[in-house]
Amino acid sequence: MEQKVVKPYHLFNHQGRWYAINIEEMCTCSIDEKTAGALTAITADPDAPIEPLMEEQLDKLGLLSIEEEQNPKAKPGKYKEPVPVVNMTLLLTQSCNLKCVYCYGDGGKYGAGGMMEESTAFQAVDWMLEQSGKIKKLYIGFFGGEPFLNFPLMKAVVEYAEKRVQEMDKQVVSHTTTNATLLDDEKIVFIKEHQIQVMISFDGPQEIQDAQRPYVNGAGTYDSTVPKIRKLLAVLPEAPGHAVILGNTDPQYIKNALQEIGFEQISVMPVSQSLFQGKPGNPNSDRDTRVLLQALEEEAETWMRLARNRDREALKSFTDKSQLYQGLIALLHNTKRRHACGAGLGLAGVSCTGDIYLCHRFVGQDEYKLGSVFAQGLNREKYQKSPTTGNGKCTACFARYYCAGGCKHDNAGSCGSISEPSEDMCRLRCRELELAATIIGRLEDEDKAFLVEQQIFPPKPCPLDF
Repeated sequence: MEQKVVKPYHLFNHQGRWYAINIEEMCTCSIDEKTAGALTAITADPDAPIEPLMEEQLDKLGLLSIEEEQNPKAKPGKYKEPVPVVNMTLLLTQSCNLKCVYCYGDGGKYGAGGMMEESTAFQAVDWMLEQSGKIKKLYIGFFGGEPFLNFPLMKAVVEYAEKRVQEMDKQVVSHTTTNATLLDDEKIVFIKEHQIQVMISFDGPQEIQDAQRPYVNGAGTYDSTVPKIRKLLAVLPEAPGHAVILGNTDPQYIKNALQEIGFEQISVMPVSQSLFQGKPGNPNSDRDTRVLLQALEEEAETWMRLARNRDREALKSFTDKSQLYQGLIALLHNTKRRHACGAGLGLAGVSCTGDIYLCHRFVGQDEYKLGSVFAQGLNREKYQKSPTTGNGKCTACFARYYCAGGCKHDNAGSCGSISEPSEDMCRLRCRELELAATIIGRLEDEDKAFLVEQQIFPPKPCPLDF
């Protein structure tokens, strides 16, 4: 007789209500206290028979499977073939006109400094075209330091890349991250003309921005930069603002300040430790995730209030600043991430001299150098395996398919290893997924229908869509 067993799950209580996350299927539901107790008992004694009524209930929740199916042949832990490189970030300059107090790039120098030459940049474009294989859509990022310190090269690379992809029947999307201090009419026109996606690094209210992101000479940057940001947003209102949080700064205070400047899309992130300063693996004294955790709790309640009040406009605006949105979509669409990002896979960071690194954050760290745009081959074999199967800590975590091991650079800075996520970031990501699960569990079917109809949530893709 077939033995039914409980699938891997995560059970937790929030505000007196029980929730279960089906780990392997990345879905969730709210459950009653009796079912929660039964799950706990079954976990304590897997061989105990399951009552018929409880079996039916667990089956409806998708938490039961046939025993023989519990240990299917594991999916490959790494890719069988080399992953095409389709996203390349060029460090046009390893210098900066700011002296941010938390800079992970050694003041933008990444240990060596310098400016990229045109021949190196063009070679990098040709290298990626070769590496991309049959993939048609490619991405080129411009980074620094401050990339607009080398604006002439940015223009040359964009025009060269657009010409080369056309010759090869491909397309390219250009993107850049900037501190916005050098934006002017010429640059904004160029950005608009070539549809360059721009992210602006800006830390919020004046007292924080001036303290955390001063000019090299120590002067504040807020007053001189905000008018330039507003001029860009008048042309590209969708350009996101990204802030770094130090200590116990309230993230909502930062978001409100960025919204007042004019940003519609906003993200915040706790500070990461620089690999150039101090010994990697030391806890970052400037990072305090407790206030971020509290902000997540408040955000979950805001989601419920706005959804039940059918406040479409507020929801539209709120989504662009939400820390829980990705968790909501992951659980609604049953999305399983096996890698946190493309570092070591389809992503590459290229230094001024043409050396290739795990990503742009690792430039200047020889341990994470993969090769050169002037040579064949990439030394990236050890990065191909997914943390969800290759890392003991992640393999045992219920949020493994949501977090997928976290940022490799943050891991290296916090714990001294790219495969060892820090405890504070683990707590943050796990709580994000739990709170996303509570929202889904509390929403009624008509609430979810409203959110899809109003395009707050995208509809679940059809598995036959390609």
